[in-house]
Amino acid sequence: MIFKVEKLDVVNGEIAELQQEQQDLLKSEYELIETKGIEFVRVKHLQGKIFEIKSKNLRSLFRYQEGKIILIGVVFVKKTQKTPKDKIKLAKQRLKEM
Repeated sequence: MIFKVEKLDVVNGEIAELQQEQQDLLKSEYELIETKGIEFVRVKHLQGKIFEIKSKNLRSLFRYQEGKIILIGVVFVKKTQKTPKDKIKLAKQRLKEM
């Protein structure tokens, strides 16, 4: 299913801090979702309404919105086996406001 990918303003800042190669990877993943569908990227349900897009060692935490929209609330480089609870909590806080 094809979705429109939207990012919170703070997420644009997080992406800008990544290396160019990482930024390009995220851009291509988001474009894939918008052109071919969410099933063409690796997605995992985390908690409640929070999901993650897995892109190598990068993670984009998001929730689904009405109108076939994915709203990305947190982007980070994953350094541990499990998604850090503080990142999930941060995503919940940021996305709850929307």
